Amino acid sequence: AIVVQGSATPLVSEYYLAAKTSRPIINLPARANPNIITPSINVVDMTSKNGFLRHRFLSDLLLNTINQNLENNKQTLIYHTRRGTASTTLCQNCGWSALCPRCFIPMTLHADQHALICHICGYRERVPTACPDCGSTDIVHKGIGPKLIESELQKLFPQATIARFDGDITSKNSLNQRYQELYDGHIDIIIGTQVVAKGLDLPRLATVGIIQADAGLALPDFTTRERTFQLLAQVIGRVGRNDQPTSVVVQTYQPQNPTIVQGIRQDYASFYASELAERRRGIFPPFVYLLKLTCIYKTEATAIRNAQKFAAKLRSEYPDTTFFGPAPAFYERVRDTYRWQIVVKSTNRAKLLAIASQLPRTHWQYDIDPANLL
Repeated sequence: AIVVQGSATPLVSEYYLAAKTSRPIINLPARANPNIITPSINVVDMTSKNGFLRHRFLSDLLLNTINQNLENNKQTLIYHTRRGTASTTLCQNCGWSALCPRCFIPMTLHADQHALICHICGYRERVPTACPDCGSTDIVHKGIGPKLIESELQKLFPQATIARFDGDITSKNSLNQRYQELYDGHIDIIIGTQVVAKGLDLPRLATVGIIQADAGLALPDFTTRERTFQLLAQVIGRVGRNDQPTSVVVQTYQPQNPTIVQGIRQDYASFYASELAERRRGIFPPFVYLLKLTCIYKTEATAIRNAQKFAAKLRSEYPDTTFFGPAPAFYERVRDTYRWQIVVKSTNRAKLLAIASQLPRTHWQYDIDPANLL
């Protein structure tokens, strides 16, 4: 059988492997329709408050463009990376913040459900009216999510039909119905996360607005630049698909960041070259193989002790292999368990499999060739 892998934004490791093994790589530099009009790209620097006189996170340019689209019976797609209404709930009097009691990470406000929800384990609780530590009612919700964007746009454009597409739409029927309403032109403003980043082909879509293009770059992982580039290039690709003029409004705190610039230009060749250089410098895939070992226990002390013991054993048996950790996992506590991890690098994948085979039968998990290290 012949396997065809197709993507406008292939993974750097996969493209490198294809090139290295002389697999045929077919580029399609020309568009299928020669009459397609390339969208106009507008970048808004979020560090400059002059561009946000009407709203704190929706730029004047974006709001004016939405208004023009409504007058011309055109659609606008607003893209953001996070779910929920706000990502942090805290007390301005004493500094208390709402953390999941099982995972110790900030809980996300879902105002439409009047609940704080942990996006790791699903734990939920009612939104507090007073601080549980000091009793103050000075509780604030910070951060931007699709639900907050939807609420703000409804205030600004009460006459518009607004719909949200994100991971909180759990019913397949609801999602399919929304897609049909979109295609038929019954929705004026679409707000979405990764659900809408690719695959949509809407004839009336005139503008894509990206709320904070650099949001994903803050994550401590070697794939953050790649993920940011992919999402930017894919969501911008929702416009410029016919012979009608379209536009893109990109809001970012880092307008000069190379990944942001390359993503806006949909310049995969440039991104691939720079990302490959960064991976080579940091010794990450495709130049090595990775193995992630995770130690999971009910108590933190036990997790640390067992992780350190196993790491010492591995370093003794494999002195020519690179080990990192043990260290707390990115999500250190999940569902009342503590997680510590060891990351192993090697140019010999068989050696990593041999290491994985030595894991204790319980309290350990492994991930060979992990998609990320979070």
